Amino acid sequence: MRVAPAVQTPSRSAGAWLHIQLALYALSAAVATWWVGAQLLGASAWLASGSLLCGLAAALAARLALPATASRLAWDGGSWRLQAPGREELVGRVAVMLDLGAWMLVCFAAQPAARYGRGAVWLPLSRNADATAWPALRVALYAPQPAQHAA
Repeated sequence: MRVAPAVQTPSRSAGAWLHIQLALYALSAAVATWWVGAQLLGASAWLASGSLLCGLAAALAARLALPATASRLAWDGGSWRLQAPGREELVGRVAVMLDLGAWMLVCFAAQPAARYGRGAVWLPLSRNADATAWPALRVALYAPQPAQHAA
């Protein structure tokens, strides 16, 4: 079986993707606070203000916790690798979760997951980051993967 050629691309969890994540954290916290408060205390202007403050606090906490560093996703013809600055290189599987043509959201799952102690890593990929590698990256993401041999 032929495999896709080797390719690598940067992934930066900043910019619009970071703002979307922060907005989702803020909205989730504000709605949850509003719902609990309305059930216990009834709706009021104080509850609305408190919900907004909880949403803001959640967004600030998420901003401190979410990495805004550049990672590099690479396909070497046999496996996917993820390298983040200052961290050990991870080997794993990649699945495309959202494909908008010029922008993708992929999920990288380290193999074996227990060794690295992390779950899935969500990576935003953009054609603007490396336009010359974009076609090869799309081929590698959608091509059949070679069988993994049990160790």
